[in-house]
Amino acid sequence: MRILALLTFSTVLWTAGPGLVGNLRIRGVVVANAVPLPDGATVRSGDTIATGSNSLAIITSVTHGRIEVRADSEARLGTDGIELARGAVASSLLPVTTDRFTVRPQGSDRAWYAVARRDGRLLIAAHRGNVLIAAAGAPPVLVPEGSYATEDDEPAAVPPDQNKKKKKKRRTRAAAGAASAGGWTIGALNHAASVALVVGLSAGVVATTGGVALLNDSSPSPDD
Repeated sequence: MRILALLTFSTVLWTAGPGLVGNLRIRGVVVANAVPLPDGATVRSGDTIATGSNSLAIITSVTHGRIEVRADSEARLGTDGIELARGAVASSLLPVTTDRFTVRPQGSDRAWYAVARRDGRLLIAAHRGNVLIAAAGAPPVLVPEGSYATEDDEPAAVPPDQNKKKKKKRRTRAAAGAASAGGWTIGALNHAASVALVVGLSAGVVATTGGVALLNDSSPSPDD
């Protein structure tokens, strides 16, 4: 009976597929499962990585690509994805799940995109390759390469005397080169003005739009 149980357990492990095993490079203090880790440590599927306000975790894996857990963030590493609890992460291969949304590369080639949740608002930047935003019961939203997406505010009843303000807001959005798609505002990334999103240590503030700091991603190339 014990032998049968061991064989069954081994079969389950085999059918589950290989988990993530990656090399960790750090800036500042980085903890995994509440334990501080040294530079060069190994992390695996199931580990929860947390960073401080001046920290950055860079994880590289031959099979799962490159992952960044950026400043003041927390994320759990999975076999098939990353669960973002707070802050911001970047990924080249693995999908990122947060709240009811899953963000993934559109193709099989390595992309490079960032997902951030700040003050309850979701922001996404597709630096290389197209990415898709998916949620149950809704069609996927495409974020083209070189674009950013911000989650729209929930619709609410607007008093008649605020109609002019709504129209002015729409004109401002159009002037900024952004468009609305499936509850998301999508605009172009560029290095001069309205670039990416709130991503933490490896970025520099370049502009502020609508109260959201938009940051230019200056982290290393995902191929480094």
